[in-house]
Amino acid sequence: MLFKRYLTIVILVLFLLIHAGCSDKNSCKDSYGTPSDWDEVTKSQENEQIIPKVKNPLTGTDMDIQHEKQRPLAVMIENEYNARPQSGLDKAGVVYEVLTEGGITRFLALFLGETVDEIGPVRSARPYFLDYAMEYDSIYIHYGASPQGYIDLKKLNIDAINGIYDDVTFWRDRFRKEPHNAYTNTENILKTSEKKGFIRDIELTLWNFNSEETPAGNQVLEEFELEYFKNYVVSYTYDKDKKMYKRYINGEPHTDKKTGEQILVKNIILQFAVTKVVDDVGRLSIKTVDSGKGYYISNGYCSKIKWRKDDRKERTSYTFEDDTELVVNPGNTWIQILPQWGKFNYD
Repeated sequence: MLFKRYLTIVILVLFLLIHAGCSDKNSCKDSYGTPSDWDEVTKSQENEQIIPKVKNPLTGTDMDIQHEKQRPLAVMIENEYNARPQSGLDKAGVVYEVLTEGGITRFLALFLGETVDEIGPVRSARPYFLDYAMEYDSIYIHYGASPQGYIDLKKLNIDAINGIYDDVTFWRDRFRKEPHNAYTNTENILKTSEKKGFIRDIELTLWNFNSEETPAGNQVLEEFELEYFKNYVVSYTYDKDKKMYKRYINGEPHTDKKTGEQILVKNIILQFAVTKVVDDVGRLSIKTVDSGKGYYISNGYCSKIKWRKDDRKERTSYTFEDDTELVVNPGNTWIQILPQWGKFNYD
């Protein structure tokens, strides 16, 4: 603001000097314009607004200050074959990929500081996804739930928006078959959250970010596979130019429905969790409150890490093997939760 006032004063002084030095008013008008011209320039400069930036706690990158202290939006996104390509995963700050029944994974995508006009397909809740959503004090968005999922949503008092009872926040894509066609966006979610009283300021401190690009460790890792099930394999290939990993599903590029672009990931956290089948439908129990080992992957390198979660509502802590806190590079993070039988394949 001080700079703009100073600039306005300088412009006015220059105009007065020019006007005083002209004997031919018409020549001055032709060369330098009329006083109204200067007024327009000044008004234009005053109308220009520079929106202050703050650091996004999900990514460590800049976001508009209007999103500061905002609750993240945690959306359940389907990953069955008919749901691909999905919309919005490329704009999420943090994404969890966790196994569900039938050997298929599902995503919990967390959004903050981004306006996303299409997210989905949105699918149903599972209990263990709630454990990860609560770590961020997020607003939880889903379309239905398993029996235990409904029990836990109520028991844990989760601020949630359920598409089963809401045709305003969600819509159906007529070019896809149900149930793989329920979509939403950040604008609709925020409007509904306001009506439900879910909007409030929070203090969110999540990751410790590097101040500059840093290798994840000493072990080079430019290509690797994550085998969730015999017919479902995720793979990543490092792009040295973009300094991010290209994501693949069963050997095919994992792309975004809206842009057609392949999904790129800056940080990948791999952790193993005890997983077991709990009913005849094939639903799973995943032990989130536990500790174990994993890997941190970024910038073409990898290091071994440890993880620990002491309560369903508490944040998972990640440390290096020497017990120092995990430090990640600014950018998006995908957290790959593998079952104990999952495989981490690399050369």
